[in-house]
Amino acid sequence: MGEHADAGGPSTPAGDSRVRHLALYATAWLAGAVPLFLVVTALWRDFPTFGSTGEITIGAFAIAFPVVVRRLGVPRRDGFIRFLLVAGVVFGVVSILTGWGNGLTDEPFTTPRFVTLLWAHQDPYVVPLVFNYVQYGQTIHSYSIYPYLPLLMFLQVPGLDYKWFALACWVGMVLLVRKRFDAGVLLAQPYVVVMAASGYNDFPVLLLLTVAFVGIQGRQQRWAQLLALGAKQFANAIVVVYYLVRRDWKNVLVTLGVSAAFILPFVVWSGPTVLCPAVLADRLSSCPSGGTAQYLLNYALWPVWVLAVFYLPVLAWARATAQTGRVSRLLAGRRISVDELLRMPSFAIVGISGAMAAVSGFLILGIYLGSTSAMTLGAAVAGFVVLAAWVVACDQAASTRGPFLRWSLSRLPFQAAVHGVALALNVGMVMGAVLLGRSALEGELAGAFLASLWESALFFNAQRPQGSARTDQTAGAVPGNRTA
Repeated sequence: MGEHADAGGPSTPAGDSRVRHLALYATAWLAGAVPLFLVVTALWRDFPTFGSTGEITIGAFAIAFPVVVRRLGVPRRDGFIRFLLVAGVVFGVVSILTGWGNGLTDEPFTTPRFVTLLWAHQDPYVVPLVFNYVQYGQTIHSYSIYPYLPLLMFLQVPGLDYKWFALACWVGMVLLVRKRFDAGVLLAQPYVVVMAASGYNDFPVLLLLTVAFVGIQGRQQRWAQLLALGAKQFANAIVVVYYLVRRDWKNVLVTLGVSAAFILPFVVWSGPTVLCPAVLADRLSSCPSGGTAQYLLNYALWPVWVLAVFYLPVLAWARATAQTGRVSRLLAGRRISVDELLRMPSFAIVGISGAMAAVSGFLILGIYLGSTSAMTLGAAVAGFVVLAAWVVACDQAASTRGPFLRWSLSRLPFQAAVHGVALALNVGMVMGAVLLGRSALEGELAGAFLASLWESALFFNAQRPQGSARTDQTAGAVPGNRTA
């Protein structure tokens, strides 16, 4: 199939190609892992300061991972998915055994233990689970009311550490989607395996949903969907929205009925007080054991899964509808094509993740440098550098020339003008917030998103084909990817 090297040569061209591919695959894995580990480390060091900002940043990078893979030029082959799977298993095993990059949640200790309350004839939605557990040498006191749907506490393998169970569920998910490159990239990426190794209880539910919607050897399994409705509230929301979009009113009612049936025995047992934890996960302050609504580190698993499974079908439907329906008529004779519209999600996620990266950099530097006016300004500039580097790398702006206001500029003047205005927007908003007595973080959030929106819009416009609108049949499969 390929040429052979001379006898005694150091390697064959095929061998060189394999080495290059492995190096590229490893680079892509590190590109997903390194930002994740940096932000997680910042969360560990100063969670009160970093908090939800860091968790949202991690989620944005996870959704943007396919863009990174595309920009690195990773071939759309099954070999990359196999590499991600093997690298993830190796990381997961080392992480569980050593605690490196682990210990992010108490769920592997609490979730399988709630069933003991049932065996003791106590309602876990009413009676708190109180115990101590040891994780990597640290003794932790746990006090919690069960905040999920009833079936989740039964989804375990007795005697098996829940972290190994969650990792096995992740492996099952990746194997089910291994022939779908875009889905495999999203579900096998470092963020997802780090969550699995820490033992988050989302994974048995996500595995059920994957069996339900992706299927086994292409055959979707209805039983798995029905079981998922009794496990975790995100699954119920996804299934209801799925049938609402399809206007399948019968299955909307079936989904709601099955969901209610799982909760009904506990309502009969303990009354309506169980509805707060069973339906709302105790996230409202009005709940008996409630707290405040917040974004948690594992929440991004759900939009990542939705994109992995549904993005391509939605994209195909959007393209077909836009090319033949009302949208096509609206675009007729205009300067933008259908496929250019469909490229916008890629630029949007790059812009959002870039803005969150800037905010994260701003906060990290603030932790180390302090909060004086000079340090705040310096942190804003440093955060903008992170934003600009991310947008340039992901939007391939280094090779573009484009229109800046009314002038058509060559590559370097164009980039200098775009970044200069963006920097002024970012720093100006931070300075304005400080002068008005508001939080510098509020100014950085507003400034980073304004700067990111400005840069993404101009780089998107610069990459559009000049002249009349045209259709690019190779446009993306997931944000930032193109079909082979």
